Amino acid sequence: MIFAITGANGFLGVHIIHHLLEQNHVIWAIYRDKASFEEYELVKSNYNIDESKYANLNWVSCELYDILGLKEIFSKCDYVIHAAGLISYFKKDKMKLLQVNYNYTKNVVNVALASQVKKLLYCSSISAISKSSSTLFSDETSSWSSTKPHSFYGYTKHLGELELWRAKEEGLDVVVVNPGIILGYGDWDSGSSQLFKNANNAFPFYSNGVTGFVGVKDVSRIIEKLCLSDVVGERFILVSENKSFKEIAFMMADQFHKKRPYLEVKGFLYWIIYGIISIQEFFKMGKFLSKETVKSSVSSQLYSNEKISQLHNWEFELIDSVIEDACIGYKKSPS
Repeated sequence: MIFAITGANGFLGVHIIHHLLEQNHVIWAIYRDKASFEEYELVKSNYNIDESKYANLNWVSCELYDILGLKEIFSKCDYVIHAAGLISYFKKDKMKLLQVNYNYTKNVVNVALASQVKKLLYCSSISAISKSSSTLFSDETSSWSSTKPHSFYGYTKHLGELELWRAKEEGLDVVVVNPGIILGYGDWDSGSSQLFKNANNAFPFYSNGVTGFVGVKDVSRIIEKLCLSDVVGERFILVSENKSFKEIAFMMADQFHKKRPYLEVKGFLYWIIYGIISIQEFFKMGKFLSKETVKSSVSSQLYSNEKISQLHNWEFELIDSVIEDACIGYKKSPS
């Protein structure tokens, strides 16, 4: 089969590419002009794929506002995986988040409709799912609620999902996946991979907030299966396990043989950190932590993976195994 992937040079995108290559698919990998390929090269070095299979990989530069460019690419493809997106929890990025996660998604949807692709799969996030009011675990039936706390990032991913449901009503076969925090080997200077860098640097702080985590290879495999399946018009939470940030930090520290974090972010310490981050954010000095990430690090939300597990009898890789595998890669070739 022939796949188009937006955001192909990003963390998730490059892992999807390598899984599809392993399965002998043809890929049109869409990237932004002047985009970095460092993460692609890092991840490529961590896979053992016969070099001949890379003949099926076609890189193509195309901005997601370039409707004609997208049409040309999609016309050659059976399936489109929309993995491009901006992750940010800073107020200064609100307009960019709307542009990338909503407006560009609208463009991809409209071109997919016009191109008559077999299916469009959208990579959303658990950030777009509201906390359940009636059950312990949030699942795919949890309705969006504007009265419940959400990050602006989560709101823009929700808007992107609405575009998929519109396309469904207009006759396009669509599927949405909502991964948890995705872990694996990649560039540890960006995204969730920074958790590995913090552990390797013996970052002293931890929190007891809980959320869903999943391995990047599981996400890549499930995405392929959903594209090739008869499933349409559905969304799936992709979470292996619900873990505390403390548990994740301890696992990573142990794998790197570094000291475990020992200062819990709570009480007076929480407010000191929150105040410092607030000042940095006000002066637009923040790089990784924001007020939203500090708040989310101490909050707890549990997610159910029952729907996807029952559909394909899917057994997720346990998070300790995901972390162990990724740390082997980081120790061999740090980002």
